[in-house]
Amino acid sequence: MGKNSKFRSKSRRSYNHQHASGRWSDHAEGEEIESASRRRIDVPVAMWDFDHCDPRRCSGKKLARLGLVKELKIGTRFRGVVVSPKATTVVSPSDREIVARDGLAVIECSWARIEDIPFSKIASPNERLLPYLLAANPTNYGRPWRLNCVEALAAAFYITGFDGHASTLMDEFGWGKTFWDINQPYLEKYRTCRSSEEIVTMQDEIISELERTYAQSRRDKGL
Repeated sequence: MGKNSKFRSKSRRSYNHQHASGRWSDHAEGEEIESASRRRIDVPVAMWDFDHCDPRRCSGKKLARLGLVKELKIGTRFRGVVVSPKATTVVSPSDREIVARDGLAVIECSWARIEDIPFSKIASPNERLLPYLLAANPTNYGRPWRLNCVEALAAAFYITGFDGHASTLMDEFGWGKTFWDINQPYLEKYRTCRSSEEIVTMQDEIISELERTYAQSRRDKGL
């Protein structure tokens, strides 16, 4: 979702016993749902799912299974904030009122198949990009802007001031703490901004500082 090519490119058996696997899966899923039922989000949270991802690894499907996200049919409009790679405005704290009133949605799809998405059928009056952040999910760990469904929702919730909702979502994933660990400095800076324009300025400053640090590191190593 960003334009900086350097930081786009830089970064990072199964339980096969047939008779036991079904019982284990049912037990684990039951525990997940029981855990999620104790924590609810009081604004609409939704997604359009294009079934691009492995269901066993898809964060959006897991959230839907837990009852934390509602699946929308293609063509259904959503009046809240929609995190979309085709947006032109970056999410900011000024979107808090929209999220509080109409909620937050995301497009669950593969980054490799963005061009296959019929964006005209999932349009929203409040489409938003995310600013520079690093993915912590196992598929795209360390890659800028390559956040998955739950990361995108959590980041947007956090930037708009819904810390509890962000934590409720990320707490369902074993790598969730890592997402906060590697992005907290950036998220806190974004929270000091008041508008999308200020978020973009802050993002540019962050990327410039990362570039300077990277260049200095190469000089120190004699590269």
